[in-house]
Amino acid sequence: MGALLAGVMVCGGTAACTASGGKSAARSGGSQSINATPVAAVQKAVNKGAKLNSVSYRLSGKVPGQGTVEGKVSFSLRPRAMDMRMKASGGQEEGEFSVRLVGGSLYLGGGKDAAAAMDGKRWIKFPMKHKNAGGRAGGFGGMQRQADQDPTAQASLLPQSDEVKKVGEETVDGVRTTHYSGTVDVADLLTKRPAKSALAAERRKKVVEQYRQLGVSELKLDMWVGPDDRMVKFRERARATQGPLDVTIRFFDINKPVRVQAPPASETMDLEQKLKEAGRQRA
Repeated sequence: MGALLAGVMVCGGTAACTASGGKSAARSGGSQSINATPVAAVQKAVNKGAKLNSVSYRLSGKVPGQGTVEGKVSFSLRPRAMDMRMKASGGQEEGEFSVRLVGGSLYLGGGKDAAAAMDGKRWIKFPMKHKNAGGRAGGFGGMQRQADQDPTAQASLLPQSDEVKKVGEETVDGVRTTHYSGTVDVADLLTKRPAKSALAAERRKKVVEQYRQLGVSELKLDMWVGPDDRMVKFRERARATQGPLDVTIRFFDINKPVRVQAPPASETMDLEQKLKEAGRQRA
């Protein structure tokens, strides 16, 4: 209904379009209305998602360098917390992985293989502000990059497509939704002025840079919008330097408390502490 009203407002009504220029203007106005309605609908969903404090979602698909992945993520902005549980197969980092964000520290955890490589420790801890942490996180570098994903920022790129279209009505996890899709050029996103949005410009810029680093030139994006302009499902597809990117995200548990506990200290390797010790030894 919100998308329909947006389309009507763009044209000002069929009679107004016709009166302003006859049949030709009516056809032109109708075309503009059709094009504007999907853009307005997906932008509303992005704006609503940008204002959420917490959300949970399930993801599945293929990630360059990691093969097939599936998992569940819950995160909140205030207080800042995240709990991610992932499984990867067919790539460089196979197995089950966990990521926890507690305060200003990120914990990356694995199973027995990780423990064997870290003197019996199953978790590695480092501060999020540490610029080289991802590169020093042993076999967890890809999982750390997954933890840095921002689904709302990724979805915010869809309204920037020149060909956003309504695919149809579909039921997703029991919810009636409208399916929209579009393709965006990553190079254009670096220079194109974005539409007015509730999403902070820094979040959008960061996610565009992540795609660029993956070697993605063109993104195929799909969004399923449910009642109250809520994003129910999101999919991204692309060709990256290390292979195909095809990830689907299904959202649930909107604005519910997210409680995350730090792993036991006895099972955790503190990367920052290890670096300090190594520095003292070299001195």
